[in-house]
Amino acid sequence: MKHLIWICSYPKSGNTWLRILLDSILLHDGNSVDINRIEIASRRIIKRNSFDEFLEFESDGLTPTEIIYYKQKYYLDYGLKATEDIFIKTHEANWKINEKLCLIPEEVTKLCVYIVRNPLDVVCSLANYHAIAIDKAIQLLGDRNYTLFGPEDGISYNVPVQVGDWSLNVSSWLNSKELPLIFIKYEDLLNKPVEILSGIMKGLNQPVDQSLIESAVDNHKFSRLANQETTHGFFERPRKTDVFFRKGQSGSWQEELSTRQVDKVINAHHKVIAQLGY
Repeated sequence: MKHLIWICSYPKSGNTWLRILLDSILLHDGNSVDINRIEIASRRIIKRNSFDEFLEFESDGLTPTEIIYYKQKYYLDYGLKATEDIFIKTHEANWKINEKLCLIPEEVTKLCVYIVRNPLDVVCSLANYHAIAIDKAIQLLGDRNYTLFGPEDGISYNVPVQVGDWSLNVSSWLNSKELPLIFIKYEDLLNKPVEILSGIMKGLNQPVDQSLIESAVDNHKFSRLANQETTHGFFERPRKTDVFFRKGQSGSWQEELSTRQVDKVINAHHKVIAQLGY
């Protein structure tokens, strides 16, 4: 049986909001979810200690290529041992290991749900998330070596997450023909959430009543999530960032980016932008 369900995206593309909505639908009958107790895809299945235990040696000396190679083996082993469906959040690109293998093992994957967002909006949120200038965020958007929990952060309990640049990240999942994939746009989740979430439920073979989905959407409007963060904080928010739930809009880049900055993003990612119809 295949039990791994991936909730995947480039950072700041709606992954957390989608997880909260799925958590409400699948576990809380559409009722409000505590953002600090999200159960869907809450676990980091590769922590440094478990990864090292699997490898039977310390992983801190591995190269990025070696980490991807061993992660694939770890995921495969993890999936083969799973006895029930497990949701996994990832911002990692589905890197190619060789002509036959990619990071995400098809043999144990039940479904991938990839959420993509207009890169012009992503770059504004990315700047806020990392507490950096917009121009620096634009560079990060095009950095093939963009990594979360990388060596520059020091050795932590997390194994490095190799995100890649925006175009590579999106394409690596969109072109993974061997994987069962539901590909959704953040903008569609904003504008027609019930339809999008119903499609995901169908993909999970867990159809639910539309009224339950409507309740989940109503209970998790962006303003309510932002209010929760203001009142109780949010443990996923980086310390250097003032807020995690910043705007949650589509098109706010028009007020935040200069013409030069817009042109720079489009020139760097025009092929995938055109492919997606942005």
